[in-house]
Amino acid sequence: MSSLSGTTSGTPTGAAPGTDDAVPMADPDKMGPVEGGGAPRPTGLRPDVALLQKAQAGDRGAYGQVVLLYQDRLYNAVLRLVGDREEARELTQEAFMRGLMKIDSFRGDASPYTWLFRIAVNLAISHLRKVNRFRVFSLDRPAGKGGRYSDDDQASSLVDRVARERADNAPPQKMEGRERDQAVLSALGRLDAEYRAVLVMRDIEGFDYQQMADVLGLPLGTLKSRLFRARMALRDELKAYLQ
Repeated sequence: MSSLSGTTSGTPTGAAPGTDDAVPMADPDKMGPVEGGGAPRPTGLRPDVALLQKAQAGDRGAYGQVVLLYQDRLYNAVLRLVGDREEARELTQEAFMRGLMKIDSFRGDASPYTWLFRIAVNLAISHLRKVNRFRVFSLDRPAGKGGRYSDDDQASSLVDRVARERADNAPPQKMEGRERDQAVLSALGRLDAEYRAVLVMRDIEGFDYQQMADVLGLPLGTLKSRLFRARMALRDELKAYLQ
């Protein structure tokens, strides 16, 4: 993804040549001691927070480890926002670069991933506003092995959420798996960038309302209202499947 993580030519270390898949992401909660050969930090800091703090002290290698931890997940989230693999790759790399430039702004009030996601989602929204066009998502262009959820999981989550927002609470019409998935992802690509962002954050990334409000710089009530409108907009795009 980036030279920040110690990779070259756009292919992560250990990835098969000619593929776009990134190195399988490590679980930050299962990492070993931060200090080489030493005991775990007694402060109770999460390993990823400790790494970012080391990066703030000038350890570029520590920041590279943060990149490796989160590059797959962040790339997949950005891909769901912009719908283009190359643009998602470039925006993800730019997000990590800006994170390095703004490393001193990390205060630990949010997780390192949330802090990086805030940078990435703002870049993605700005990019979509500039290009000012809808995106077509395809199941034939997977986001890679590092995503938190498969396309099927994401589509199911979005359909379930939209169905629960219907006034009559009627169950959605049964769709064949691939047809449903493609319909949901295509509908997502037709939404405004701001609506797409809150749907990805809540129903795919699993952010809570306060995290979303913090990332987007919105009052909590405004955030909830935007999410509701986004689900209504997605429902309208999917009305043929929800009748």
